[in-house]
Amino acid sequence: MTPNDRGGASADAVRHAFEAHYSRLVAGARLLLDTTDDAEEAVQEAFCRTLATWTAAGRTDDPLPYLRTAVANLGRTGLRRRRTVRLAPVPRATPVDEASDRILGTERQAALVRSLRALPPQQRACVVFRYLLDCSTAETAATLGVSEGTVKTHLHRALQALGPHLEALR
Repeated sequence: MTPNDRGGASADAVRHAFEAHYSRLVAGARLLLDTTDDAEEAVQEAFCRTLATWTAAGRTDDPLPYLRTAVANLGRTGLRRRRTVRLAPVPRATPVDEASDRILGTERQAALVRSLRALPPQQRACVVFRYLLDCSTAETAATLGVSEGTVKTHLHRALQALGPHLEALR
């Protein structure tokens, strides 16, 4: 196999991951970031970085774990930026995000998303990767760069915090 053949196979692996996982990654990133635009931008950037890494290294394995980590890292960057903006708020109109309504579907789901956004960033990221993106505890830990015990602790605390909100949604 020549380097060009590997590069094509690498691009095919990333293309397949894009076709299979883009929507779910955007939905997960949407819960980590404020807007659908920010979520789409983070996921697109993750795919661009993954494509460059995969083709340069000639990798043909599944890029999904790498993509999840890239989305999580880009989400953290966005959260840091958002936290800075919130510390020095600038008055602005709050646009209605109709795209989130299309993604989330119902008012009950929108209420759940508001509750998720109230969680600390690490707890929110654990909930998103574990439950929305159906990652195992080990995959969530690897994606976020923490131990499985840390993921379990964050999930426990998040579910305790979400408990009253979940009961109200039933």
